[in-house]
Amino acid sequence: MNRAIFSKCLLLAFFIMTANTMNAQQDQRKFRIAKIEIYPDYLGQYKTALAEHARSAMQAEPGVLALQAVYDKAHPTMVTVFEVYASEDAYQAHLKTPHFLKYKNGTLKMVKSLELVDVAPIAMEIKPSLSPQQNPFSPQSQPAQ
Repeated sequence: MNRAIFSKCLLLAFFIMTANTMNAQQDQRKFRIAKIEIYPDYLGQYKTALAEHARSAMQAEPGVLALQAVYDKAHPTMVTVFEVYASEDAYQAHLKTPHFLKYKNGTLKMVKSLELVDVAPIAMEIKPSLSPQQNPFSPQSQPAQ
């Protein structure tokens, strides 16, 4: 009897591990953080360009799943962008879009430094009330500073 229970538990553990492995292998999303330092004289222009780019990418590209930008209140020239793409192919396609090229070429002189960091998710939770359409703090409802 104990052997039968042990076998069933072992079989169940195998199925759980296989399912987790399959989910991890099927998740082709690309997660990235961009750490950007902006020259102070260009901060307002940069924020406007980044907000415009993020809106365009989210509206036009199904492969762009999230594009969220924040700046450090204590060091406003330090900007962090959290990006999620459906896949590496979606990311590569994003780099070739007219709105990305406009953003990239238009902000080159504004960027003092850029560090791109590929990351892996631990927890990805967001309340619907934080969507740009409903969020009073979104760049769409506030002027760039």
